[in-house]
Amino acid sequence: MNISKLNHLLITCCIAILFACSTKRDKTAAKENKNIKADLLSIEIQKLGLEFTRKNNVPGIAVAVIQNGKIISIQCIGYADAATKKPITPQTIFNIGSISKVVSAWGFMQLTEKGLVQLDEPINQSLTRWQLPKSQYDVSKVTLRRLLSHTSGLSVHGYGGFEQGTKLLSLEESLNGKTKRNGESVHLKNEPGTKWDYSGGGYTLAQLFLEEKTKEKFADYMKKNVFQPLGLVNTSYEWTEGMKANSATAYDTLGNAIKNRIFTEQAAAGLQTSVLDLAHFAELSITTDSRELNKVLRPETIQLMEQPVFPYSNEGESGLGYRFMNYEGLQTIGHTGENVGWSAAMFLHLPTKSGIVMLCNGSNGDRVWFPIYQSWAKTIKAKQTQIH
Repeated sequence: MNISKLNHLLITCCIAILFACSTKRDKTAAKENKNIKADLLSIEIQKLGLEFTRKNNVPGIAVAVIQNGKIISIQCIGYADAATKKPITPQTIFNIGSISKVVSAWGFMQLTEKGLVQLDEPINQSLTRWQLPKSQYDVSKVTLRRLLSHTSGLSVHGYGGFEQGTKLLSLEESLNGKTKRNGESVHLKNEPGTKWDYSGGGYTLAQLFLEEKTKEKFADYMKKNVFQPLGLVNTSYEWTEGMKANSATAYDTLGNAIKNRIFTEQAAAGLQTSVLDLAHFAELSITTDSRELNKVLRPETIQLMEQPVFPYSNEGESGLGYRFMNYEGLQTIGHTGENVGWSAAMFLHLPTKSGIVMLCNGSNGDRVWFPIYQSWAKTIKAKQTQIH
Protein backbone atom coordinates (compact mmCIF):
# COMPACT_ATOMS: atom_id res chain seq x y z
CA MET A 1 0.00 0.00 0.00
CA ASN A 2 1.47 3.39 -0.99
CA ILE A 3 1.87 6.29 1.44
CA SER A 4 -1.01 8.29 -0.04
CA LYS A 5 -3.48 5.43 0.30
CA LEU A 6 -2.23 4.66 3.81
CA ASN A 7 -2.62 8.29 4.91
CA HIS A 8 -6.11 8.44 3.42
CA LEU A 9 -7.09 5.18 5.12
CA LEU A 10 -5.81 6.46 8.47
CA ILE A 11 -7.89 9.64 8.12
CA THR A 12 -10.96 7.54 7.29
CA CYS A 13 -10.41 5.27 10.29
CA CYS A 14 -9.91 8.19 12.68
CA ILE A 15 -13.10 9.85 11.52
CA ALA A 16 -15.03 6.57 11.73
CA ILE A 17 -13.94 6.21 15.37
CA LEU A 18 -14.61 9.79 16.38
CA PHE A 19 -17.46 10.73 14.07
CA ALA A 20 -20.84 11.58 15.59
CA CYS A 21 -22.22 14.06 13.02
CA SER A 22 -20.21 16.79 14.71
CA THR A 23 -16.70 18.15 14.56
CA LYS A 24 -13.78 16.32 16.12
CA ARG A 25 -10.64 18.37 16.55
CA ASP A 26 -7.28 17.18 15.49
CA LYS A 27 -5.91 16.96 19.03
CA THR A 28 -2.38 17.15 17.78
CA ALA A 29 -3.07 20.50 16.16
CA ALA A 30 -0.87 23.05 17.75
CA LYS A 31 -1.83 25.74 20.20
CA GLU A 32 -4.78 25.92 22.54
CA ASN A 33 -6.06 29.25 21.23
CA LYS A 34 -6.17 27.82 17.70
CA ASN A 35 -8.21 24.89 18.97
CA ILE A 36 -10.63 27.26 20.67
CA LYS A 37 -11.07 29.18 17.42
CA ALA A 38 -11.53 25.93 15.51
CA ASP A 39 -14.21 24.88 17.98
CA LEU A 40 -15.99 28.22 17.70
CA LEU A 41 -16.02 27.85 13.91
CA SER A 42 -17.33 24.29 14.26
CA ILE A 43 -20.15 25.45 16.52
CA GLU A 44 -21.02 28.17 14.01
CA ILE A 45 -20.98 25.70 11.10
CA GLN A 46 -23.31 23.36 12.97
CA LYS A 47 -25.69 26.21 13.82
CA LEU A 48 -25.73 27.66 10.30
CA GLY A 49 -25.99 24.24 8.68
CA LEU A 50 -29.04 23.29 10.73
CA GLU A 51 -30.72 26.66 10.22
CA PHE A 52 -30.21 27.02 6.49
CA THR A 53 -30.87 23.41 5.47
CA ARG A 54 -34.26 23.67 7.17
CA LYS A 55 -35.05 27.03 5.58
CA ASN A 56 -34.12 26.02 2.03
CA ASN A 57 -35.44 22.49 1.40
CA VAL A 58 -31.95 21.01 1.50
CA PRO A 59 -31.78 17.71 3.44
CA GLY A 60 -28.12 17.92 4.35
CA ILE A 61 -24.60 19.28 4.03
CA ALA A 62 -21.14 17.83 4.64
CA VAL A 63 -18.38 20.31 5.56
CA ALA A 64 -14.63 19.74 5.82
CA VAL A 65 -12.28 22.39 7.21
CA ILE A 66 -8.58 22.43 6.40
CA GLN A 67 -6.04 24.24 8.57
CA ASN A 68 -2.26 24.35 8.05
CA GLY A 69 -2.74 22.15 4.98
CA LYS A 70 -4.51 19.31 6.82
CA ILE A 71 -8.13 18.29 7.45
CA ILE A 72 -8.95 19.26 11.04
CA SER A 73 -12.69 18.59 11.05
CA ILE A 74 -15.54 17.04 9.15
CA GLN A 75 -19.14 17.86 10.04
CA CYS A 76 -22.15 16.03 8.64
CA ILE A 77 -25.43 17.86 9.14
CA GLY A 78 -28.83 16.51 8.12
CA TYR A 79 -29.70 13.60 5.89
CA ALA A 80 -28.37 11.78 2.85
CA ASP A 81 -31.98 10.67 2.34
CA ALA A 82 -34.80 12.59 3.98
CA ALA A 83 -37.44 9.85 3.66
CA THR A 84 -35.42 7.18 5.46
CA LYS A 85 -33.53 9.62 7.73
CA LYS A 86 -30.30 8.09 6.48
CA PRO A 87 -27.49 10.26 7.92
CA ILE A 88 -24.71 11.84 5.91
CA THR A 89 -21.27 10.41 6.70
CA PRO A 90 -17.77 11.41 5.53
CA GLN A 91 -18.09 8.66 2.88
CA THR A 92 -21.50 9.77 1.52
CA ILE A 93 -21.26 10.42 -2.23
CA PHE A 94 -22.49 13.64 -3.88
CA ASN A 95 -22.33 15.01 -7.40
CA ILE A 96 -20.13 18.13 -7.33
CA GLY A 97 -21.07 19.84 -10.60
CA SER A 98 -18.41 22.11 -12.04
CA ILE A 99 -15.85 21.33 -9.34
CA SER A 100 -15.40 18.35 -11.67
CA LYS A 101 -13.34 20.68 -13.86
CA VAL A 102 -10.64 21.17 -11.23
CA VAL A 103 -10.23 17.44 -10.75
CA SER A 104 -10.34 16.62 -14.46
CA ALA A 105 -7.66 19.25 -15.05
CA TRP A 106 -5.25 17.02 -13.08
CA GLY A 107 -5.81 14.30 -15.68
CA PHE A 108 -5.33 16.68 -18.58
CA MET A 109 -2.14 18.10 -17.07
CA GLN A 110 -0.84 14.58 -16.55
CA LEU A 111 -0.85 14.26 -20.36
CA THR A 112 1.66 17.13 -20.50
CA GLU A 113 3.93 15.40 -17.99
CA LYS A 114 3.76 12.22 -20.07
CA GLY A 115 4.77 14.17 -23.16
CA LEU A 116 1.52 13.42 -24.98
CA VAL A 117 0.74 17.11 -25.46
CA GLN A 118 2.28 20.53 -25.04
CA LEU A 119 0.20 23.14 -23.25
CA ASP A 120 0.36 25.58 -26.14
CA GLU A 121 0.09 23.31 -29.18
CA PRO A 122 -3.07 23.36 -31.33
CA ILE A 123 -5.63 20.82 -30.11
CA ASN A 124 -7.67 20.53 -33.30
CA GLN A 125 -4.90 19.02 -35.43
CA SER A 126 -4.67 16.01 -33.06
CA LEU A 127 -8.38 15.14 -33.20
CA THR A 128 -9.83 12.49 -35.53
CA ARG A 129 -13.27 11.64 -34.05
CA TRP A 130 -14.51 15.24 -34.17
CA GLN A 131 -12.99 18.62 -35.02
CA LEU A 132 -13.87 22.22 -34.38
CA PRO A 133 -15.76 23.69 -37.33
CA LYS A 134 -14.06 26.25 -39.56
CA SER A 135 -14.53 29.75 -38.26
CA GLN A 136 -13.78 33.42 -38.83
CA TYR A 137 -11.50 32.95 -35.80
CA ASP A 138 -8.19 31.07 -35.73
CA VAL A 139 -8.93 27.46 -34.75
CA SER A 140 -5.20 26.71 -34.42
CA LYS A 141 -5.05 28.99 -31.36
CA VAL A 142 -7.26 26.62 -29.31
CA THR A 143 -4.79 25.00 -26.92
CA LEU A 144 -5.00 22.95 -23.72
CA ARG A 145 -3.87 25.95 -21.67
CA ARG A 146 -6.74 27.99 -23.06
CA LEU A 147 -9.32 25.20 -22.70
CA LEU A 148 -8.50 24.77 -19.02
CA SER A 149 -8.45 28.51 -18.26
CA HIS A 150 -11.64 29.49 -20.15
CA THR A 151 -9.68 31.67 -22.59
CA SER A 152 -10.17 29.47 -25.67
CA GLY A 153 -13.05 31.50 -27.11
CA LEU A 154 -15.33 28.43 -27.17
CA SER A 155 -19.09 28.31 -26.64
CA VAL A 156 -21.38 26.31 -24.27
CA HIS A 157 -21.35 27.58 -20.72
CA GLY A 158 -22.70 24.46 -19.00
CA TYR A 159 -24.72 21.25 -19.20
CA GLY A 160 -27.94 19.95 -17.64
CA GLY A 161 -27.27 16.22 -17.85
CA PHE A 162 -29.91 13.49 -17.98
CA GLU A 163 -31.77 11.38 -15.44
CA GLN A 164 -29.94 8.28 -14.27
CA GLY A 165 -31.05 5.32 -16.38
CA THR A 166 -31.13 7.35 -19.61
CA LYS A 167 -28.89 6.19 -22.45
CA LEU A 168 -26.19 8.80 -22.87
CA LEU A 169 -25.24 10.29 -26.21
CA SER A 170 -21.64 10.21 -27.43
CA LEU A 171 -19.05 12.95 -26.94
CA GLU A 172 -19.25 13.72 -30.64
CA GLU A 173 -23.02 14.17 -30.40
CA SER A 174 -22.58 16.44 -27.40
CA LEU A 175 -20.00 18.56 -29.19
CA ASN A 176 -22.49 18.87 -32.07
CA GLY A 177 -25.09 20.24 -29.64
CA LYS A 178 -27.41 17.25 -29.31
CA THR A 179 -27.26 17.19 -25.49
CA LYS A 180 -28.17 20.89 -25.25
CA ARG A 181 -31.85 21.85 -25.21
CA ASN A 182 -31.09 24.79 -27.47
CA GLY A 183 -28.87 22.68 -29.75
CA GLU A 184 -25.80 24.80 -29.03
CA SER A 185 -22.72 23.15 -30.50
CA VAL A 186 -19.14 23.73 -29.37
CA HIS A 187 -17.66 26.34 -31.68
CA LEU A 188 -15.52 29.46 -31.58
CA LYS A 189 -17.40 32.62 -30.66
CA ASN A 190 -14.34 34.75 -29.79
CA GLU A 191 -10.74 34.85 -30.98
CA PRO A 192 -8.81 32.41 -28.74
CA GLY A 193 -6.60 34.09 -26.15
CA THR A 194 -8.38 37.46 -26.24
CA LYS A 195 -11.10 37.08 -23.60
CA TRP A 196 -12.05 35.10 -20.48
CA ASP A 197 -15.39 33.41 -21.18
CA TYR A 198 -16.50 30.41 -19.09
CA SER A 199 -16.86 27.34 -21.29
CA GLY A 200 -17.90 23.89 -20.17
CA GLY A 201 -17.69 23.09 -23.86
CA GLY A 202 -13.93 23.57 -23.69
CA TYR A 203 -13.70 20.82 -21.07
CA THR A 204 -15.80 18.49 -23.22
CA LEU A 205 -13.34 19.05 -26.06
CA ALA A 206 -10.46 18.33 -23.64
CA GLN A 207 -12.25 15.13 -22.58
CA LEU A 208 -12.38 13.98 -26.21
CA PHE A 209 -8.71 14.96 -26.64
CA LEU A 210 -7.67 12.82 -23.64
CA GLU A 211 -9.60 9.84 -24.97
CA GLU A 212 -7.95 10.14 -28.38
CA LYS A 213 -4.46 10.51 -26.91
CA THR A 214 -4.75 7.66 -24.39
CA LYS A 215 -7.14 5.33 -26.32
CA GLU A 216 -9.10 4.96 -23.04
CA LYS A 217 -12.46 6.18 -21.79
CA PHE A 218 -12.08 9.34 -19.75
CA ALA A 219 -13.66 7.88 -16.59
CA ASP A 220 -11.43 4.79 -16.76
CA TYR A 221 -8.29 6.85 -17.29
CA MET A 222 -9.05 9.12 -14.34
CA LYS A 223 -9.81 6.20 -12.04
CA LYS A 224 -6.59 4.37 -12.89
CA ASN A 225 -4.22 7.32 -13.15
CA VAL A 226 -5.57 9.85 -10.63
CA PHE A 227 -8.12 8.48 -8.15
CA GLN A 228 -6.54 5.15 -7.29
CA PRO A 229 -2.99 6.52 -6.80
CA LEU A 230 -4.36 9.30 -4.56
CA GLY A 231 -6.48 6.88 -2.53
CA LEU A 232 -9.79 8.52 -3.53
CA VAL A 233 -11.91 5.43 -2.95
CA ASN A 234 -15.38 7.04 -3.24
CA THR A 235 -14.72 9.12 -6.36
CA SER A 236 -15.83 8.38 -9.91
CA TYR A 237 -17.01 10.11 -13.08
CA GLU A 238 -19.73 7.46 -13.28
CA TRP A 239 -22.53 6.42 -10.91
CA THR A 240 -21.31 2.85 -10.58
CA GLU A 241 -23.44 0.11 -9.01
CA GLY A 242 -20.99 -0.10 -6.14
CA MET A 243 -21.47 3.60 -5.32
CA LYS A 244 -25.26 3.55 -5.00
CA ALA A 245 -25.33 2.28 -1.41
CA ASN A 246 -23.21 5.26 -0.28
CA SER A 247 -24.89 7.87 -2.47
CA ALA A 248 -26.97 10.74 -1.19
CA THR A 249 -30.39 11.38 -2.74
CA ALA A 250 -30.73 14.56 -4.81
CA TYR A 251 -33.52 17.07 -4.07
CA ASP A 252 -34.97 19.88 -6.19
CA THR A 253 -35.73 23.45 -5.08
CA LEU A 254 -39.02 22.37 -3.48
CA GLY A 255 -37.37 19.57 -1.52
CA ASN A 256 -38.67 16.74 -3.72
CA ALA A 257 -36.42 13.73 -4.30
CA ILE A 258 -35.24 13.41 -7.91
CA LYS A 259 -33.11 10.99 -9.87
CA ASN A 260 -29.36 11.52 -10.05
CA ARG A 261 -28.07 13.37 -13.10
CA ILE A 262 -25.67 11.64 -15.46
CA PHE A 263 -23.45 13.32 -18.04
CA THR A 264 -21.77 12.62 -21.33
CA GLU A 265 -19.70 15.68 -20.42
CA GLN A 266 -18.03 14.07 -17.41
CA ALA A 267 -14.97 16.33 -17.30
CA ALA A 268 -17.15 19.44 -17.10
CA ALA A 269 -19.87 18.36 -14.68
CA GLY A 270 -20.03 14.63 -13.96
CA LEU A 271 -17.87 13.87 -10.92
CA GLN A 272 -19.23 12.02 -7.88
CA THR A 273 -17.22 12.12 -4.65
CA SER A 274 -17.39 12.25 -0.86
CA VAL A 275 -16.47 15.15 1.41
CA LEU A 276 -13.53 13.11 2.73
CA ASP A 277 -12.15 12.41 -0.75
CA LEU A 278 -12.60 15.98 -1.99
CA ALA A 279 -11.07 17.39 1.19
CA HIS A 280 -8.06 15.12 0.66
CA PHE A 281 -7.80 16.44 -2.91
CA ALA A 282 -7.94 19.96 -1.44
CA GLU A 283 -5.12 19.09 0.98
CA LEU A 284 -2.97 17.99 -1.96
CA SER A 285 -3.78 21.25 -3.76
CA ILE A 286 -2.61 23.27 -0.76
CA THR A 287 0.44 21.25 0.31
CA THR A 288 1.94 19.74 -2.83
CA ASP A 289 3.94 16.96 -1.17
CA SER A 290 5.54 14.78 -3.88
CA ARG A 291 5.24 11.63 -1.74
CA GLU A 292 1.51 12.03 -1.20
CA LEU A 293 0.99 12.97 -4.83
CA ASN A 294 2.31 9.48 -5.68
CA LYS A 295 3.52 10.51 -9.16
CA VAL A 296 0.05 11.69 -10.25
CA LEU A 297 1.45 15.19 -10.85
CA ARG A 298 4.65 16.98 -9.97
CA PRO A 299 4.34 19.71 -7.30
CA GLU A 300 5.52 22.32 -9.80
CA THR A 301 2.71 21.34 -12.20
CA ILE A 302 0.06 21.97 -9.52
CA GLN A 303 1.71 25.27 -8.63
CA LEU A 304 1.50 26.26 -12.31
CA MET A 305 -2.18 25.31 -12.37
CA GLU A 306 -2.79 27.66 -9.43
CA GLN A 307 -1.42 30.70 -11.29
CA PRO A 308 -3.77 32.99 -13.25
CA VAL A 309 -3.78 32.70 -17.04
CA PHE A 310 -4.05 35.89 -19.08
CA PRO A 311 -6.43 37.33 -20.25
CA TYR A 312 -8.76 37.80 -17.31
CA SER A 313 -11.23 40.48 -16.31
CA ASN A 314 -13.87 41.40 -13.77
CA GLU A 315 -16.01 38.67 -15.38
CA GLY A 316 -13.63 35.95 -14.30
CA GLU A 317 -10.08 34.74 -13.75
CA SER A 318 -8.79 31.21 -13.92
CA GLY A 319 -5.70 29.12 -13.61
CA LEU A 320 -5.65 25.66 -15.16
CA GLY A 321 -8.82 24.17 -13.72
CA TYR A 322 -8.75 26.28 -10.56
CA ARG A 323 -10.81 29.47 -10.58
CA PHE A 324 -9.88 32.62 -8.69
CA MET A 325 -12.75 33.74 -6.48
CA ASN A 326 -13.10 36.97 -4.55
CA TYR A 327 -16.10 37.01 -2.21
CA GLU A 328 -16.32 39.91 0.22
CA GLY A 329 -12.64 40.76 -0.16
CA LEU A 330 -11.18 37.29 0.42
CA GLN A 331 -9.22 35.99 -2.55
CA THR A 332 -9.27 32.21 -2.86
CA ILE A 333 -8.87 29.57 -5.53
CA GLY A 334 -11.08 26.55 -6.09
CA HIS A 335 -14.51 26.21 -7.68
CA THR A 336 -18.22 25.99 -7.06
CA GLY A 337 -20.59 23.47 -8.60
CA GLU A 338 -24.32 23.40 -9.31
CA ASN A 339 -26.36 20.64 -10.93
CA VAL A 340 -30.07 19.93 -10.49
CA GLY A 341 -30.33 18.40 -7.01
CA TRP A 342 -26.78 19.27 -5.96
CA SER A 343 -24.63 22.20 -4.87
CA ALA A 344 -20.99 22.22 -3.80
CA ALA A 345 -18.08 24.54 -3.13
CA MET A 346 -14.34 24.25 -2.54
CA PHE A 347 -12.40 27.33 -1.40
CA LEU A 348 -8.64 27.27 -0.83
CA HIS A 349 -6.62 30.08 0.72
CA LEU A 350 -3.03 29.25 -0.11
CA PRO A 351 -1.27 31.99 1.94
CA THR A 352 -2.64 30.52 5.20
CA LYS A 353 -2.84 26.90 3.93
CA SER A 354 -6.55 26.92 4.72
CA GLY A 355 -9.56 25.46 2.95
CA ILE A 356 -13.20 24.55 3.20
CA VAL A 357 -15.19 21.95 1.24
CA MET A 358 -19.01 21.91 1.33
CA LEU A 359 -21.30 19.39 -0.37
CA CYS A 360 -25.11 19.63 -0.40
CA ASN A 361 -27.79 17.30 -1.81
CA GLY A 362 -30.25 20.03 -2.78
CA SER A 363 -30.68 22.51 -5.63
CA ASN A 364 -30.83 25.34 -3.07
CA GLY A 365 -27.54 24.26 -1.52
CA ASP A 366 -25.77 27.54 -2.31
CA ARG A 367 -28.12 29.21 0.19
CA VAL A 368 -26.78 26.81 2.80
CA TRP A 369 -23.05 26.78 2.09
CA PHE A 370 -22.64 30.51 1.45
CA PRO A 371 -23.38 31.61 5.06
CA ILE A 372 -20.96 28.91 6.21
CA TYR A 373 -18.36 30.22 3.74
CA GLN A 374 -18.86 33.72 5.17
CA SER A 375 -18.20 32.48 8.70
CA TRP A 376 -15.08 30.59 7.56
CA ALA A 377 -13.87 33.62 5.59
CA LYS A 378 -13.98 35.78 8.74
CA THR A 379 -11.59 33.37 10.48
CA ILE A 380 -9.20 33.48 7.50
CA LYS A 381 -9.26 37.27 7.37
CA ALA A 382 -8.50 37.35 11.11
CA LYS A 383 -5.60 34.95 10.59
CA GLN A 384 -4.26 37.16 7.77
CA THR A 385 -4.42 40.18 10.07
CA GLN A 386 -2.39 38.32 12.72
CA ILE A 387 0.22 37.31 10.13
CA HIS A 388 0.65 40.90 8.98
